[in-house]
Amino acid sequence: MKILKTLHLASFDGNIGDNANHFGFYKHLNLINDIEFKITELEIREFYWKQRFFDASFVELVNSFDLLIIGGGNYFELWVEDSPTGTSIAITLELLTQIKTPILFNALGVDPGQGASNSSIHKFKNFLDVLIKRDDLISIRNDGAKKAIIDYIGQDYLQYLYHTPDSGFFIETNEPSNYYKNKKYIAINVAYDMQDVRFKDISYQEFVITFKKFITQFLIEYPEYEIVLVPHIYRDLEFINNLIDKLDDNIRRRKLSIAPLLHGKDSFKEVMSIYKAAQVVLANRFHANICSIGLKTPTISLINYRQIKELCNEIKYPFQVDITQSGFDENLLYNIKIAISTPYNSALSSKIHTDYEAYIHQVTLWLRRST
Repeated sequence: MKILKTLHLASFDGNIGDNANHFGFYKHLNLINDIEFKITELEIREFYWKQRFFDASFVELVNSFDLLIIGGGNYFELWVEDSPTGTSIAITLELLTQIKTPILFNALGVDPGQGASNSSIHKFKNFLDVLIKRDDLISIRNDGAKKAIIDYIGQDYLQYLYHTPDSGFFIETNEPSNYYKNKKYIAINVAYDMQDVRFKDISYQEFVITFKKFITQFLIEYPEYEIVLVPHIYRDLEFINNLIDKLDDNIRRRKLSIAPLLHGKDSFKEVMSIYKAAQVVLANRFHANICSIGLKTPTISLINYRQIKELCNEIKYPFQVDITQSGFDENLLYNIKIAISTPYNSALSSKIHTDYEAYIHQVTLWLRRST
């Protein structure tokens, strides 16, 4: 058996969606029966925090390993003006060519949602050209990345890229605690960050008030249910606090629970067990959607960012509500009624699994050839 000393550059702390994603990926890597991976995790946020740099020391570190994995994650953004690549992977092309270790770019998002300047697009094309020449494996995930490549980079580049479902579809969770097992509830995740993008068509204040109307009416129509609010990152707590302030006191005290904000490797297993036991999940963040769908829980996508709209388009997911529209509370109530009564779409699950297995097969072939 081949043993690969592997450096994995990604986010491992502070967002349970990332941890879920890595779990699903590692689970499939471990099924490759002729390769054993000895993985060292490197937190990408240390580069954002200026504790590390994409400099000569990074090149030296990478070259001491047999394999570098980058992602999954949303690291092919196109708004990072001061980056040599136009993305979060802010390495100069000169240093990149000094890396001798093969690089697997695993299921990255290509995200123009916060902007895509001509300068960043040009630098990203040059970056891709070098990676293609190096024969690195580059894969993009099912969040509109393929469409973004076509629209901003050029369709010709698709022949060099693999398109894959996100690994978060394949998580395993803990058993839900008795607290949740004995309740009927809907679980709700709403992202608070990037307000200038998420709430440009509806004010945040109107959004919170409308969400309060939805919860109030939902509990009138489904009095046996409760509400569980689920933060994925610390910023989500701001929305939770704002919403609680608006809710009637009897709802706050009798009908509302808040999931813990956890971090680290297996943190997602406890939090997402809440999604698993829910009657319905209302999901705003990418991995709130991905993981809940993967857990076969009826899920309604809350859309106020292109990434989630494109995810629904790619997997042909029907239960989605545009929460930038005034009066979205009525649409939410309607979709909940339909989602609860609709059988699970086994064909969707089968296609996601088939597509991911095909991707892992290509990864396996590349690993055998390149390492």
